[in-house]
Amino acid sequence: MAGFKTHLVGGVLTAAAVSSLGLTTKVLTLTQGGAVLLVGIVGGLLPDLDSDTGKPLALLFQIISVLIPSTLFFTVAQYGGNSAEFLLCYFAVSYLFIHYVVCHFVKKMTVHRGMMHSLPFAVLCGGLGYLLFVPSSKDVAFFAGIAVFLGSLLHLFLDEMGSFTLKFGFIPAVKKSGGSALKVISNSLGATLVCYGLVILVFVTIVFFFPP
Repeated sequence: MAGFKTHLVGGVLTAAAVSSLGLTTKVLTLTQGGAVLLVGIVGGLLPDLDSDTGKPLALLFQIISVLIPSTLFFTVAQYGGNSAEFLLCYFAVSYLFIHYVVCHFVKKMTVHRGMMHSLPFAVLCGGLGYLLFVPSSKDVAFFAGIAVFLGSLLHLFLDEMGSFTLKFGFIPAVKKSGGSALKVISNSLGATLVCYGLVILVFVTIVFFFPP
């Protein structure tokens, strides 16, 4: 299994490629390209949300706790306003809720190399990346969704590559973890159904309410 630094570098390279494409084709502005770069890097780490321990998980949730409220702020501000007191309460409550409540729930409900290490989860991440940026621009949403999806997909490929080893120094062999990243179903029927249900819900929302 690839380590945190490997996944981080992979996420950076993938996100940089997608962001650069948007910039060179002049579809994205410099600021929008930077936003796509950021979410793409996070996408390269998202499958490790099912890792119960370690600094990488804590760092990932710290980033998400800031990134998601920031992305949704202008939509929420239409209802709550943009006063200093609303700003303070919104970001404080959002950070605490995601960092502690959601993080605790994810730890309790997931197992490592479960459904979060699967192709449907990578698709789900890409769809959510698209929806997060729709209020800004559909062009940004498209590039953000692609960056998150490819980052998550590369994470799975890197983990799968880490499942190979050499016996006696030269004979290729597959570890027990082989096939546990690039899968379409998990050992848990419930987790599999929830993941596919969310994929369907996200893409129905995109197709009917926010088509590219």
